[in-house]
Amino acid sequence: MLKIDYELLNETKGKVGHSLEDAICRLSEDWSDIFGAILPANSILVNKEKASKLIFSTAQNYWGDVNLFLHATIQGTSIDLENANDRLKAFFSSPQAKKTIFDYLLIHNSFKFENLIGLVFGKEIKFSKAVGGLHQIYLYQIGKKYLVHIIYNEHSNFWNVLFTKKIYSIFMQTPLHTIQNATQLMKQFKGLLETQYTLNQSVIITNQLIKYIDNENIRSFQLKELHLFNLISHYNGGKRHFRKLNSLIEDIIKSWEKGKWALSEKELTLLTYILAITTSTQNDTEKIIKYGKQLIQNDRLINHAIELLLEYSDVLPNLKPEPTTLVKRYDNNYLEQVFYILIDALVQSNQFSEVVQLLKQHEIASCTSIYEYFNAQQFNKDLLHRIEATVQRDIAYIVHNSPQYVLQSIEEWLEHYYDERSPYYEIANMTSNHVCNILKSLFATEQYELFEKLMEIYKKYFKIDEHFINLRDFVSVYVKNELST
Repeated sequence: MLKIDYELLNETKGKVGHSLEDAICRLSEDWSDIFGAILPANSILVNKEKASKLIFSTAQNYWGDVNLFLHATIQGTSIDLENANDRLKAFFSSPQAKKTIFDYLLIHNSFKFENLIGLVFGKEIKFSKAVGGLHQIYLYQIGKKYLVHIIYNEHSNFWNVLFTKKIYSIFMQTPLHTIQNATQLMKQFKGLLETQYTLNQSVIITNQLIKYIDNENIRSFQLKELHLFNLISHYNGGKRHFRKLNSLIEDIIKSWEKGKWALSEKELTLLTYILAITTSTQNDTEKIIKYGKQLIQNDRLINHAIELLLEYSDVLPNLKPEPTTLVKRYDNNYLEQVFYILIDALVQSNQFSEVVQLLKQHEIASCTSIYEYFNAQQFNKDLLHRIEATVQRDIAYIVHNSPQYVLQSIEEWLEHYYDERSPYYEIANMTSNHVCNILKSLFATEQYELFEKLMEIYKKYFKIDEHFINLRDFVSVYVKNELST
């Protein structure tokens, strides 16, 4: 345990709040409105030798003598229990063990018992509880020194709050370019804040800290990454912060439009996606169409999908796309979501031919059976019937997760889908809205065969009265306008 950790634990008796804040104030006069008292950097940073020694001795002390035979989690694996304890002890006795753990931490920044098992036995096993009185070890390189922090089971809340303070203190005193994995460390900070404060407060504190870092540091790749992280923090931070997204994006584009660390195509795609979603909540149809088209043009969103999902999974809804289905939540997958809001905006703008073009060109804009109907060489009535079969199969999977009970699934669906308390309601509501937009476009572009069949399916399986009345009124007004011209 570091000297400062011992002193603060001893003085506070493991209590947080005013007790910890006052104890830190007695050690340091540095203080900021952002997050209070600041720990001296030289008291929480150590050299490589001390960091490595502390990490290894702590891991060995708490995990070196754990009896693996007693853990049911391991008993259910292929690990040889007869020799498991000996292998664990042999690992800690080996001259490479200290370096192996340290190198792992340099890459991953955190180390749990399951990671140790992975190093020793070649497979990581999830443990539901912390083992041996030690929860986790953290390591970040700061210049030529290291931030080591250990979360013990006893007084775990104290250790988590103290870690939050340490990270804050590092960012307040250390040049950004010297902090290894600065964005990851900031994510760690915000994650810890969320266990101590409301989401709103966590976003505010993180935003203030990043603003301070912005003012104190020169332009760099790390600073751009923090700006993007701050944007995502606001995106996921609730209505109050969601309203600030447009101005934040404007600032990011202005700051990082040109130069050595200019926004990449992937990052611009992320910003465009966020703009599309924010403008859809504001029902700004012109901008939804603008950003939606930018995202699907030349498969821009698809081309960067893997990178975006790996780096920004907390922004993009990432369930697997389901182009073969029509009845679904269209906001569970980022691409389906974009087509959903784009088609809705195009219909509101009376751009019905554009919608039909999307249906013809993109399977995911509706579903496979509608896409195949549009792209058939000649009219085929069987393709119309496939649409209903698609809907029936969709409902069967939604209700019973199997195509074997179609009739029973449909019966249950029809009985409950319109009930707002039903698990099917949101699916039916989104599907109804999307299909009504398609129906309007089909009617306006005189695609009558498909319109009639899809209308029949709609009324039979997922009609929502509000949407249906709106559709009926649309058809009535459209016919009246056509007759008057």
